[in-house]
Amino acid sequence: MEINAIVIEDEIPARVTLKSYLKKYFPNIKVINEVDTVKEGLRVINENKADILFLDVQLKDGLGVEMLNKADNLENLKIIFTTAHDSFTFEAFKFKAFGYLLKPLDPLDFKDIMNRVLKDLKFGDQSVAKIKVPTKYGHEVISVFDIVRCRADSNYTEIHTVNNKTFVISKTLKYVEKELLSFDFFVRVHHSHLININYLEISNLSISKLKLTNGHVVPVSRGKKQVLIEKMNEFKVQ
Repeated sequence: MEINAIVIEDEIPARVTLKSYLKKYFPNIKVINEVDTVKEGLRVINENKADILFLDVQLKDGLGVEMLNKADNLENLKIIFTTAHDSFTFEAFKFKAFGYLLKPLDPLDFKDIMNRVLKDLKFGDQSVAKIKVPTKYGHEVISVFDIVRCRADSNYTEIHTVNNKTFVISKTLKYVEKELLSFDFFVRVHHSHLININYLEISNLSISKLKLTNGHVVPVSRGKKQVLIEKMNEFKVQ
């Protein structure tokens, strides 16, 4: 699932940091345009279909919010303002922005806003939350919310769904994990296992085992245990 973003920012350090955070934390988000003026910003918004807009409040040739008053392509665009001034709020609410990031950009604030944006994108358009898997009759489209777990099998991956179906795809688990990265309910618990935390029934971390709601028992590797605990705390799973 690829998500497109536009960056309108005239401060090079902020632009470099923003792109590095995207690459590190949200590699499925692709920056399709980056410009540094109101004039160029208006052009790229009107000429491109994007999902997310990172917009500096003060640009070289004017205010970013003034540009939005003239833009045509804002209906489905998730706007995140970047600013060096913590007093900026009114205009962000006016344009129904998800919020604003204060410079210098903090990675925790960045991840928090981006996770909220991604959830909104996914629930607003369920088509981006579906994947196509092969069957003996052709292909079947399944929702990622129905995936209970994925298991590595050499260069293949087994996908187990909530209705007890199993699909085998010719992709590695590493590839599948990357495709599902923006869905924060997935967690890699072992080099061969990726689970949907929503289907965790019983955890016995003292013996490094998980039982899922479909009855499957999955091992937890020592190196993944802390990540799993953090995910369980995030989703309030006991």
